[in-house]
Amino acid sequence: MTQFGKPTGKLGKILAKGFAFGHKDFYKNTASVAELTESDELLEIGFGSGMFINKYAKHIKHIAGLDISPDMVELAKEINSKLLDEKKLELIEGNILSLPWSDDSFSVIISIESFFFWENIENALLEIYRVLKPGGRIVIEMAFNLEDGQDHTKDIKKIGFQLYDEKNIRNLLKESGFIDISFNYYKAFWIPIKGYIVTKGMIFKACKPN
Repeated sequence: MTQFGKPTGKLGKILAKGFAFGHKDFYKNTASVAELTESDELLEIGFGSGMFINKYAKHIKHIAGLDISPDMVELAKEINSKLLDEKKLELIEGNILSLPWSDDSFSVIISIESFFFWENIENALLEIYRVLKPGGRIVIEMAFNLEDGQDHTKDIKKIGFQLYDEKNIRNLLKESGFIDISFNYYKAFWIPIKGYIVTKGMIFKACKPN
């Protein structure tokens, strides 16, 4: 897996901090769709630097995060040390195919710029469904997607991700049991290393039935 999918070591931390700066619009638009409240119990999958938690989730009751990279866990703990001290936050290294939480644990699950790296997407969504409370919601953001009208052939080869369109995602979510599926789009200027116009970033939302 590339540094984009699993930032590792000193370079990975530098990239993660750069992503956090460049992803500001991604975070803002995701937060707008998620509508986090003080009573929410949040899980963020693939939290990277932990900057979304720091900027948009400090007000909620409980926050958990899972990331495949131990170096990102370390970095996110540094950035969110106050939340850790307050016992409001837990950050864990792990794999989405085996989430270390019991059934019905979270009212909202968020993922930003990681969905297209997930392996065995069907089982990953079933795990999310399992730990989501009845009536809970998932909110997943992807700057690159098959609805944006761009040629991502070089990106797919270089970065190593899988891209999706609305039909793909809707079918995957329905097969996993989700309902109330909706799609939101945004435009942004992304600056991780060099500038890139995100012409049609995708955020999709769905719910677990009550």
